[in-house]
Amino acid sequence: MILVTGASGTLGRVLVPTLTRRGTDVRALSRTPRSGNGPGGTGSFEWVVGDLAAGTGLDEAVDGIDVIVHAASNTRGQGRGDADAVWRLLEAAKRGGRRPHVVYISIVGVDRIPFGYYRIKREAEQTIEASGLPHTIQRTTQWFQLLDKFLTLAAKSPVVPVPAAPFQPLDAAEAATRLADLAGAEPLGHAEDMGGPELLDSSEFAQAYLRATGKRRVLVPFRLPGKAGRAFRAGAHTSPENQQGKTTWAEYLAAEYGAEHGA
Repeated sequence: MILVTGASGTLGRVLVPTLTRRGTDVRALSRTPRSGNGPGGTGSFEWVVGDLAAGTGLDEAVDGIDVIVHAASNTRGQGRGDADAVWRLLEAAKRGGRRPHVVYISIVGVDRIPFGYYRIKREAEQTIEASGLPHTIQRTTQWFQLLDKFLTLAAKSPVVPVPAAPFQPLDAAEAATRLADLAGAEPLGHAEDMGGPELLDSSEFAQAYLRATGKRRVLVPFRLPGKAGRAFRAGAHTSPENQQGKTTWAEYLAAEYGAEHGA
């Protein structure tokens, strides 16, 4: 059985049905009681109540688990508490001599960009590496869904600021497929980075979004400050040699907004 944290998040919502369609039994961690039908497929599905921040319910959550896919993150709080949360999860996982395979989703560039959220993701990686548990850490480039959310919020203003940097986004559904593959395989330590199929300037992604949504806005590129800004402009968050993603930004926009043209 596989335990999935962050099952109701951007990645978890597509990861759980990907697993159950493969016949995998899934337990999903939630801070509050949930009910309802499973996501379909031949694998069983159940919710379990547990709080990574408080450390409650984790022993029950990991009981009988073979693999933990840790996809939970305090994104609204820029990762605040994430490193402590993963430590609590791992400690619960190890009690009683258990040795589940831990699969962790991370971000390309967390070891190269001195940006707050990235530093926390790297700290979580290091906690997993030092745990003594078999593990696989998968770094991916940013996801279409997050880029879409950012642009949707930014486009509420007639002037849309966009960071002057290249991006290589990936469909979260393809990241979920990769995690499902890793969950069913032997631990790798660090898996090969995974990136989207195209590398474009952020303004190009933004222009395609505006065309797809029919919004007329003024794009204003800006330079991110400091060392982190220089690293982003240099593309430290991209992986041009790893373009495993198949879905393009134009195809994603067409599916979401009925767009005929894209980046």
